[in-house]
Amino acid sequence: MKKIAVIGAGGTGHTVAADLTLRGFQVWLTDAAEYAGILESSRAHGTIEITGSMEGVACPHAITTDVKAAVEGAELVICCTVSNRDEEVARMIAPWLRPGCAVLLSAGNIGSLLYRRVFRELGVKDVIVGESSGNLYSCRLVEVGKVLVGNPYSAKKAAAFPAGDTRRLVEAFQGVYELVPAGCILETAFNGPNLLSHISLTLANAGAIENSREPYYIFKQGICRSTINIAQALWEEKKAVMDALGFPCGPSPANMFRKYADPELHEFDHFKDLSGPDSLAKRYITEDIPILGCLFLSVAKATGVETPLYAGLVQMASAINQTDYYSQGRTLDNLGLSGLRGSQIPRYFLESEA
Repeated sequence: MKKIAVIGAGGTGHTVAADLTLRGFQVWLTDAAEYAGILESSRAHGTIEITGSMEGVACPHAITTDVKAAVEGAELVICCTVSNRDEEVARMIAPWLRPGCAVLLSAGNIGSLLYRRVFRELGVKDVIVGESSGNLYSCRLVEVGKVLVGNPYSAKKAAAFPAGDTRRLVEAFQGVYELVPAGCILETAFNGPNLLSHISLTLANAGAIENSREPYYIFKQGICRSTINIAQALWEEKKAVMDALGFPCGPSPANMFRKYADPELHEFDHFKDLSGPDSLAKRYITEDIPILGCLFLSVAKATGVETPLYAGLVQMASAINQTDYYSQGRTLDNLGLSGLRGSQIPRYFLESEA
């Protein structure tokens, strides 16, 4: 029985732990001591119930804050934490990784680069590090021991850092998750849905979100003609950047938004039942903009592509939360990659030996 360590006390961590347990793996769900309350409640509950587009009740091998016990000896490690925690989580798991194991970041946002740097600093060798394009599941932890899943798992584009490890990453997860090789982690990050979807819907619906007395459902209540048009315009800016980088560009989110808004289509009902956000100080802004959006802006600048709408929305989010996201964010400058320009950017992510 393959031992898999799942890092993350939130909805994705619980969903991954339950799903893989039901599929016959020995799963250890863990996170830092800061999340002991959630994990101890789940452990006391005894099971994790999956509802929504997937169903089942699972009893993982262990739910614990003992990171050493969870990670030591694991063949696979799946990190389901917000990207703001990348360096923290990399340091947390590094001492216990076995040689030859593979680490997968769910919606990594080029976090693999930071994990690799931490591992190199700490002398961790012979470990594969990569990430998926978009989260493994759209889900919520709705109560103790219960998750609502918006859509079942479907094959995800994935890449490793360095990119030469991508094939090994895909092979390591064969039979666990179907991963489709992408060119590099920058490509997977920019083709993940959160680059455009959350920023367009959340900022345009700020008043409705902040004034709502009931739970807000962004993909049920926030999609309209205006937000569809914003999403399309953002995608056109993204397409120009992806063309400049020489990367394939995924479809516009406007196409999916139209399907979500169609009252005759019911295949997305569980997804639209995922609640949130309930404020603009949540991860739809505080993770996606500084970590992913600011990276995108910095790459656009370095490739000479104008992205005025995206830049304006990042400035708007900064004003709303009174935080200079760009100065603090995951930009090329802040990653120590300020010297990269134009074609040097894709070359670094495609060819770097880390």
